Amino acid sequence: MNAHLDFLLSPIYDRDALAPEHLADLGKSGLTHATIQRQKIRSIPPNMIPQLLGFDLPATRSAYLLPFPDPRGGWMDHVRLKIFPALEDRNGHAVRYLQPKGSGVRLFFPLSTLTEAMHGPAAVWLVEGEKKSLAVAQLGLPAVGFAGIEGWHRKGERALIEDFAFLNLAGRLVELVPDGDLHTNPDVARGTRRFADALMERGAQVRIVVLPAEITA
Repeated sequence: MNAHLDFLLSPIYDRDALAPEHLADLGKSGLTHATIQRQKIRSIPPNMIPQLLGFDLPATRSAYLLPFPDPRGGWMDHVRLKIFPALEDRNGHAVRYLQPKGSGVRLFFPLSTLTEAMHGPAAVWLVEGEKKSLAVAQLGLPAVGFAGIEGWHRKGERALIEDFAFLNLAGRLVELVPDGDLHTNPDVARGTRRFADALMERGAQVRIVVLPAEITA
């Protein structure tokens, strides 16, 4: 595991306190203290941000870590941060989440419903966004997060990433929950259709859940 990530997730850095800005951001997503603590979401010392990402971010004031649980136990060697303030890409879009270049995509497993999501017969909720998947799991619904509408496959491929092997998909109902801009963003609409097709190829029954348009972050 990345040595910096290992340190942040170790008892040595067992920080319950989050920066007020980060705590407020998580609260807006409806996350409880118990969820935040269990998932080990934590503020990062500013000097560690470039060490975790592998590149400098002079304009970034702060960030918090969203650790990715490994369904086999422990944590994935996968870094994903929410940064403050957001950056702006060349097309003028806000960039709020970053990870090391070339690190690929992984599924995000909320711990409170992990067993049910992996092995249960009930519908599994595949939710765009780590925080939104945690909010769904807080309702007692088996939830798994994906990072971005294309966060289910490798670049240049259309097959589901290996993490889907942890889920029993054959014959199972999947509630697929993309961001709220499904009907206004052609990229989201196209990615959702392709995702649904890939899930059905694995034998899943897919139902697309349409969120209110303002729910996108």
